[in-house]
Amino acid sequence: PTYYLYHAIIVGGPFIAFFLAVGFYQVRLQRKLWQMSHKDGLTGLNNRRRFFALMERANTNGPAGVLLMLDADRFKSINDTHGHQAGDTCLKSIAHTLQRSLRQNDIVGRIGGEEFAVYLPGVGKETGRVIGERLTKPIPFRTKGDQCVSVTLSIGAATWQHDISIDAVFARADAALYHAKENGRGRLEVWNPHLLTKEAETSDKLVSFGSM
Repeated sequence: PTYYLYHAIIVGGPFIAFFLAVGFYQVRLQRKLWQMSHKDGLTGLNNRRRFFALMERANTNGPAGVLLMLDADRFKSINDTHGHQAGDTCLKSIAHTLQRSLRQNDIVGRIGGEEFAVYLPGVGKETGRVIGERLTKPIPFRTKGDQCVSVTLSIGAATWQHDISIDAVFARADAALYHAKENGRGRLEVWNPHLLTKEAETSDKLVSFGSM
């Protein structure tokens, strides 16, 4: 019996090892594919599609929250002055700062380019304002030449109530972000109906000028 046992181990061992190796490879491959489909390749944050899905799930299963739209100020100038590698380092520093500064259940994503988004589930407008204003502080990073520079974020905030769509809350936060940029950058603007009026007036003026 001992002979047959050793024989089975010697003959079958390589096959068992092979199938185990294939199994581990498949698990690692699936994990990598999941990462590629859900995470931003540069910053490791949720990508746009994943952010939308997580935000919608949080809103469906819990109380209303606050959406922050964040945009890196004068990012093109950083790329032009210090190179694209410095631009990538800048974006990574922003991502690291966001992850370090927020709660565990907050949802963070890179929406595209130098634009990020944060969803704060279960908080009101004033709490969202406090958190957002904290994120407007300059974020330091180093260039390829080891020069220490910094970037600021302009932020637009909007409360997501259950009676408005996800597209509507993004439009509101984006309108607030536009005004943060217009009013000096490196600051937070919270959406209110007056901002919508300003947007409509600006749009009407553009139409009028275009028809002249």
